[in-house]
Amino acid sequence: GEFNFTRHYGAIVKEVKSGGQRFTRDLDKVTLHEGDTLVLWADDTFVPTWGESSVFLLLANGTDGTEPVSRTKRWLALGLLIFMIVGATVGELPAVKEAFPEIRLDMFFFVCITTIIMAWTKIFPPKKYTKYISWDILITIACAFAISKAMENSGFATLIARHIIGMAHNIGPYALLAILFIITNVFTELITNNAAAALSFPIALSVATQLGVDPTPFFVVICMAASASFSTPIGYQTNLIVQGIGGYKFTDFVKIGLPLNLITFLISVFVIPMIWKF
Repeated sequence: GEFNFTRHYGAIVKEVKSGGQRFTRDLDKVTLHEGDTLVLWADDTFVPTWGESSVFLLLANGTDGTEPVSRTKRWLALGLLIFMIVGATVGELPAVKEAFPEIRLDMFFFVCITTIIMAWTKIFPPKKYTKYISWDILITIACAFAISKAMENSGFATLIARHIIGMAHNIGPYALLAILFIITNVFTELITNNAAAALSFPIALSVATQLGVDPTPFFVVICMAASASFSTPIGYQTNLIVQGIGGYKFTDFVKIGLPLNLITFLISVFVIPMIWKF
């Protein structure tokens, strides 16, 4: 009510879904939170103005907003696809690598070039897709890599590794895998998975180095634990989106997510060492 939603966005809020509850009355007293779903009553100007902005994630508006693409752009898109595949293939040849040692002409390189050209030639509307880039998450990941490097250079990761080894000294490497999984999984439930993996990596490397074993099973455990973000809606972006759309509560993720985390934990700790030996 204090914000005056109608004046700012030219739409009337008819319903708010927040934390598993639906509000249809006294909406001017409702406080909006991230992940809430709004049912709006708007005119034809709303979608062109706000549909492709970073303010709203448009789920449905009853019409297909995709504009037809010209024949020239279709052929250009096909040519860029061929360019990307051929370029990435040729770029991996030994002769090309020797000719351009300072540049990695891999698939990622050519995907970036293709995307820029497609956006420049307006084969797709850039605003429609760049709005989904979560800059705060990218900053969190970048900071996590910096912290990870600092942990490794300062010896803090080695110190943590010694404590972990001390706790599981009489149990063996399986216990170390379990502890590392739990640490990474707690990280990933609170921050993004990439940042959790970046923070856990130097610890795993120090543990493997001090034990004198192959670090591969520890790295794989980190990958699994960082990807097993089931217990909270804030652990991953899609969890948050589903919470708002489906009307789920925080406790719903805990009820279903914890058993999934436990299953992933047991499978990872016991199966990974069978495939990747210590």
